[in-house]
Amino acid sequence: MISPSNISQFDHFIPVSTPHLIKTLKLSGLEPQQMEVIEKLNKVISFQFYEKLTNLKKQYQPFNPDSDLTIDKSISANAESCINEITELLSAANYSELNQQQIEYALQKISPYGLDIHIDFSAFSNVSLFYRGKSNCTISHRDWTTLYIKKKNINLISYQRLFLIVRYKDQHLKPGIHLKLFKDILRPDLEMLFPECKVRMKLFDKIKLAVTGGGGTAGGLFVTIGKVTAAVNPWTIILAIGGFAMLLWRQLSKIFIQKTRYLATLAQNLYFHNLDNNTGAITYMVDLARQEEIKEVILAYALLNLTSINNQHDLDTACEHWFEKNFNQQIDFDVSDAVDKLKRFKILKDNSSSLECRESEQIISSLENQWLSFMTPRQ
Repeated sequence: MISPSNISQFDHFIPVSTPHLIKTLKLSGLEPQQMEVIEKLNKVISFQFYEKLTNLKKQYQPFNPDSDLTIDKSISANAESCINEITELLSAANYSELNQQQIEYALQKISPYGLDIHIDFSAFSNVSLFYRGKSNCTISHRDWTTLYIKKKNINLISYQRLFLIVRYKDQHLKPGIHLKLFKDILRPDLEMLFPECKVRMKLFDKIKLAVTGGGGTAGGLFVTIGKVTAAVNPWTIILAIGGFAMLLWRQLSKIFIQKTRYLATLAQNLYFHNLDNNTGAITYMVDLARQEEIKEVILAYALLNLTSINNQHDLDTACEHWFEKNFNQQIDFDVSDAVDKLKRFKILKDNSSSLECRESEQIISSLENQWLSFMTPRQ
């Protein structure tokens, strides 16, 4: 049984829904026109990400392993460019990439579920793993130190969200770019997410089968030799050899049964931890990135109006304290990214060294012009 505890590492993810954040900001004392700015920001950013979704799905179509559509040959298909676009999307959704050292460390650990897995990385031309959110988890586990009688608590790191990008070298056998989205994966279980994994038996299971199976087989062999030596009837010899063959098959079947149990455990774990795949994973991530951008912008804009702030450090501290006070959760607010977005949407005054917002009427007019530009047919 796994029980999550405190967050061991904060990231830039803002763990509330956009409507909930807007409702709470409204109750904090923002003026009606400032709330109108927030609503228009919501709409403008949402439309921008709709365009991003449309373009990314179009770019991913030639590499979608699930596609049943005829590929448009006029569209330039560049796998590296597509992977880079997906990577940028993950960054916008506040996902961070696990480096090779972190992955290798996880692969050295045996899963608490009793799985020892080997991955053939030579089959891939591209493989990347991204995460969002880490927490400390305690798992209850029986092991040989307590003679499998009592459960022992083990502290592990759990990744709340994981996104896997895989592209095979052999594009004729397994074409496309494979995208997988998972939830709540323990660090020793990262290896279960990769394709081309081979389940190996644990050392304890090998010893157990060697002792029980080997002893039984050796005993059966001696009995069979004794019967064959003493037998004078051919049928007795045939029955003795047949009995030994059945004994040998029984011992071999124990190995296959144990491996089948391992594979069943692997399939069950992946079934309950898989969130989405391929195009569905892209749609999920675009929506998440959309909400993250909206929440960052409106939170920074609101705090600039609710408090007397004129620099990024104070804005960063104010946003984090306000969020903890109102939602009882700690975040690492990405203030530099939020300020860049405020400038992009022309919310801050030009040629100002301090973080000062323009008048609400000016911001609303600017956002309406941006919205109208979306509606204007492009040549």
